[in-house]
Amino acid sequence: MKKNLLALLLCLLLAATAATAFAADSINVIYHPTIGGATAIAAAISQGYFEEEDLKVNLQMYTSGPPEIAAMVAGQAEFGFIGSGAAWLAFSGQVDIVALDNLALTEQIITRADSGIESLADLAGKTIAVQEGAAGYTLLIVCLRENGLTPADVKILNIANDNIPSTYNDKSIDAWAGWKPAMNSLATVLGENAKVLADNTTYPEYAFPSTWVANKEYIEKNPEITQRFVRALTKGQIYRAEHPEEACASASTYAQQSTADLTAQLPDVIFPTAEEFKTYYTEGSFKAMLANLKATQAEKVTGDLTIDDICKDEFVKNAIQ
Repeated sequence: MKKNLLALLLCLLLAATAATAFAADSINVIYHPTIGGATAIAAAISQGYFEEEDLKVNLQMYTSGPPEIAAMVAGQAEFGFIGSGAAWLAFSGQVDIVALDNLALTEQIITRADSGIESLADLAGKTIAVQEGAAGYTLLIVCLRENGLTPADVKILNIANDNIPSTYNDKSIDAWAGWKPAMNSLATVLGENAKVLADNTTYPEYAFPSTWVANKEYIEKNPEITQRFVRALTKGQIYRAEHPEEACASASTYAQQSTADLTAQLPDVIFPTAEEFKTYYTEGSFKAMLANLKATQAEKVTGDLTIDDICKDEFVKNAIQ
């Protein structure tokens, strides 16, 4: 009897040891409920790429970059997706950039058709609602600069992007700068009185790369887990480029939008293919995009870190081999 009990206990101990030995590493990952911010991570999950890397992904949803990066700096997440507008926080050294995700075409500047504002130059002296430090703000800065203006030449009303549609009837606001789907909602409530002054295609020489960022201390201490995360993510991104509708279907729950609503936004984003990723990383064009973006956001960037200091692209380079 004692021998049988001892054998049973030994088996249980061995089973527990084996389970512990093969337990997946747990990582906390932030995504955005958007066409760009949810599709790659959803594709990687649905296709089992994280399971292949023995990673357990705990998802957190944020709707903009600045509060997300604050959470990452506080150690509440290891990896996260950000739009181009929050990249200045990475350029300032708060997080590292580990991967390109997509090139966004979702930002817009909208005014009322009856406002008397006919061009971007007419924004001088006007009140513009925009979430400072986020994607719509970057587009606004580019548009102002290209028309001989600065933020000091307009009145900035700092408002969360999600809240922009609710201000459509506020006559003190002359224009809005933000990103979809909030800008779609704004255009809907404005109806025929909605007038798009600019979007990402207005100045094609400016790229608006959305990226994946990481807690600096975590990836320094855990390069092997970071490599596994990036490898799974890259597979998800390549799958997404080849199967965009399926990726939208997988992301629907995470993005809190219907599959039809997400697929309707596919023209608003460029998902790089495997070959394009290789070009971006091996020919330096991704870092060139970041350098251009950093110059655009110079007023907010602190410190003197270089793109090489904050862009840890070796993980993707290993993944795309």
